[in-house]
Amino acid sequence: MEDTNNDALLEAFWVRARNAAGIYPLEAVLGQDEQMSLRPPVFSFGDSVELADRLCQLVIDGKKTATSSWRDMYSHEGAELPEVGELSIVCDGAGRPRVLLRLTAVETVRFAHAGPEIAAAEGEGTFEEWREAHDAFFRRECEEAGIEFDPNGDIVVEHFEALYSL
Repeated sequence: MEDTNNDALLEAFWVRARNAAGIYPLEAVLGQDEQMSLRPPVFSFGDSVELADRLCQLVIDGKKTATSSWRDMYSHEGAELPEVGELSIVCDGAGRPRVLLRLTAVETVRFAHAGPEIAAAEGEGTFEEWREAHDAFFRRECEEAGIEFDPNGDIVVEHFEALYSL
């Protein structure tokens, strides 16, 4: 059952963000993409309240312009890979909507070959810190999903722009 207070917050955020970003529902009626009128998917970064808060703030501050996910999680969850132009709403650790994102690029890279440019775009510290934190995160995520972690596996790197933030 969806929390009606949270749903009201999301709807209010979506209306403000859509207007601020120049995305108008009328465009959908006139033949534009349906994502212009339907509320985009909602998510939080990380796997803890603290991490979600920290990463969300990095996006708001303009220091985080990319994120990466373990490639096998998409097929495990029956999800399609993200596509350029998709919108999403990022929430903080308390589930409050804070940022409207638009994907600007999507690439698949072997985790073992991911370079410092990805770490820099993710804005989470040095390349070594990024590698260590993501290795631990991907291992936890794979273990919870019952997927074998392979350090030579692929990651999906999503580059984005913040269209609106609170």
